[in-house]
Amino acid sequence: MSDDTLTVQDILDEANETAYHTLLEVWRGVLKPAEAEAKKLVTPQWANRIVSSYNGISFADMNQFRDLYFDRVRDLAKILDIEIESDDECLNLTTPEEDVEHNAHHYKNVLLNWQKTFMLWELDWRCDDEMAAIDLATISEVHKMFFDQNGLIGLLDQIKFEFTDDDRMFLQQELGELTTTREE
Repeated sequence: MSDDTLTVQDILDEANETAYHTLLEVWRGVLKPAEAEAKKLVTPQWANRIVSSYNGISFADMNQFRDLYFDRVRDLAKILDIEIESDDECLNLTTPEEDVEHNAHHYKNVLLNWQKTFMLWELDWRCDDEMAAIDLATISEVHKMFFDQNGLIGLLDQIKFEFTDDDRMFLQQELGELTTTREE
């Protein structure tokens, strides 16, 4: 069949035959290019956006910013990889319903560990450090990538993942304990 005779139904039929990928797998796929991107030159557009968005960052800081940014993305990707490695079946699901049913605890574990990592970065931040502006800007930019409405966790809505009040209370307790432990 040539492309000029393709119908909407043909496209829908093809889409229905496409294999389902769990969000764990999608997240891993989104994060995988970070290794290669970390080695690329900083683009003028990216540098301009970051320098315009964050006080204390100059164009000369952008290589340090890039390196720390991608180090942090890799740290969060490792958390995801560890969670995926804990369950041989977590990527072998064929529907969003199966994904949320089988992997909900994995999503909660990843979210908890990502939040803990952000909390540790924030607790380690010092305003008088010579890298304070770069450090804070990378925390903010990585947080956007993961937790903004259009970030990675926004995809959880597609599988109707539910983060309950009990889950929120558990997260608050864990983060509170982390803060208390860190302050001692």
